[in-house]
Parts: sequence; structure tokens; C-alpha cells
Amino acid sequence: MDTTVQRPSLVDRLNDPSTAEVLHRLLDHAESFDQMLTAAAELPNLLAIAVDFFDAVSRKASQDGIDIEQRATRLLKLLVQVTEPSNMQAIERLVSRLPKLEEGSALLDELPNLIATAMDVFDEWATQVKTEGIDLEQSMRQGLHAVLYLGGQIRRDELDRIGYLLKSEVMSENAVATVGMAGSALSSCHQGTCEHPVPKRVGLFGLLGAIRDPNTQRALSFGLQFAKCFGGVLEKNPEANLIPSNSSSNQG
Repeated sequence: MDTTVQRPSLVDRLNDPSTAEVLHRLLDHAESFDQMLTAAAELPNLLAIAVDFFDAVSRKASQDGIDIEQRATRLLKLLVQVTEPSNMQAIERLVSRLPKLEEGSALLDELPNLIATAMDVFDEWATQVKTEGIDLEQSMRQGLHAVLYLGGQIRRDELDRIGYLLKSEVMSENAVATVGMAGSALSSCHQGTCEHPVPKRVGLFGLLGAIRDPNTQRALSFGLQFAKCFGGVLEKNPEANLIPSNSSSNQG
């Protein structure tokens, strides 16, 4: 039994409308096919040029002490590390903060102007201090020397006592003014520059006579007022609370 399939003749196939349509499409793209064939013909030459260029780059890098293969391997490892999920998340977070980084870079651009402004202010202040007769460099040097000297001379317990003194009312404005007036009176009395000469001895009648002096009366009035105020303070703060417990233990 003959099972050979009867194929249509070539004339019949060429006369078939579908075949004619395919031929028309091929003819429409004949120019593109020709360009592709031309490019394919030039492909070996292009590959040869690329290989020659790469060889030249490799030789130049080798002369400069650069190992292309080693760097390519490290670049591949870096690519693998960058594409890790945790690193990609970090890169995404960094990219999301790029606008803030841009604002920060704008501030950095203004930093030289800010520094210049600060230097101008400092120069103006230094000039003003110099006109007042203060040597800024010498003052800073002596101040640093004083800090280092005091730091080496004062113990911790003494610093605690100084801190307690600063927190007390002894350093208040009125207390300092009173101590200043007392110091001025002591200095004047010691130098003999006050209104009354300093007697060598004072008896009972001399004391009674001195009480009639208005200045002595003012001093006695101040002393009595101080005694009252100090008594009130002692009533509010017992003597045991005047000195911190740690200072007492250190003294003991």
C-alpha cells in the first residue's frame, strides 16, 4: 500500500496566497536582513579589535603593576557581598535617606562661611579685649597654668568642701559685699588711714566713750543684727547639719 503523501507542486505553492504574503514580508525586510548579514560578516573583525584592545589594556595595567585578574576576582566577590539580602536592605535604607544627606551636604557647603563668621567674631572680641589691656594669649597660658597647679594641689575632700562653700550663701552678693567692707575696714585700721587713730590700750571708760561714736554705734548695730540672724539660722539648721557628714568623716 502506497502511503506516500502527495505534496503540492512548486507552481501550486507559489500560486498559494499565503505563500505570496510570506514572500512579500521577506522582500519588505530584505534590506534589514542584508544589514544583519553585513554586520555578521564584520563580527570576527570586531571581535579581533576588541581582543586586541583588551590585550593592550592588560599589558599597560601589567606594566603599571596592576593585576587585572586579581581585581576582577575581588570585584566579583564584592558584587556577591553587595547583593546579599542584608546588604541590599542597608543600601535601600541609605538610598531612602539621600534627601537628608543632600541637606547635610548643603550645610557642609555653608560650613566655611560659618567658620569665617566665627573667626571674624573672635577677632573682634580679641581686639576689644586687647584694647582693655588684656593679653589674651598670656591670660590663657596663665589660666591653664593656674588650673593645672590647683589640680595638683587640691585633694578630693578639699574640692568637696569648696563645692559646699560655693553652694552656700557665703558667696552670695550681699555676703561678698559685707566681707569686702570688713576687709576694707581691717586694711584701713591696720594702715592707720581711718579717721580715728588706733589707741594702744582701751579701758572701760574708753570703751564707753567709743560707744558714743556714730560709726561705732553703726558697727554695734550691725553686730547685734547679725547675732539675731545667725541665731535664727542656728535654730533652723542645727550645728550638726552645718558640716556634711563625709567631710566630718574625712576630718576624723
